[in-house]
Amino acid sequence: MSDEVSGKGGAPAWLPFDLLGHPVPANKGAKARPQHAPTAENLEKIIILLGMGRSEADCAAAIGLSVPTMKKHYFSHAEVRKAKRHAGLVLEAELLARLNEQSLAGKTSATEKLLKRLDKARLGPVPTAQTRASKRKGVKEERRDAAYDAGRGDDGWGPLLHGEIGRTLPN
Repeated sequence: MSDEVSGKGGAPAWLPFDLLGHPVPANKGAKARPQHAPTAENLEKIIILLGMGRSEADCAAAIGLSVPTMKKHYFSHAEVRKAKRHAGLVLEAELLARLNEQSLAGKTSATEKLLKRLDKARLGPVPTAQTRASKRKGVKEERRDAAYDAGRGDDGWGPLLHGEIGRTLPN
């Protein structure tokens, strides 16, 4: 009965949160360094940073952890690993859902932003103008392309070459 009521160091074993609402680590009161307690806020920060294209090291530094500790506490579940792989899509979907909710509530600015995003998605990526330095062909490439283009069109030599193969030329 006493094991059910109190944990290590006299702290109640059944109390998962402290008075401020923070989760209590399992080794609370032990001599070792306290174990990191994952929070939903830190998970949101990590997903947002990954969606922005930041590295795992940047995400770990933002919440004050090492990369292995971050992986241990935040990427141990399959749903979180899936969200990590598709963080950009998760953020985009959440943003579109929020814009849709606000649009349905009657906010015209949210409706305009939602329509702009939908139009942008429908049009696809914007083509970039090619500069001379980025796609300039070399001499060999130009000659190869010219030879290919010359062989594509029939300029009258085809029937002469094919018909004259078996005949010997006069001296």
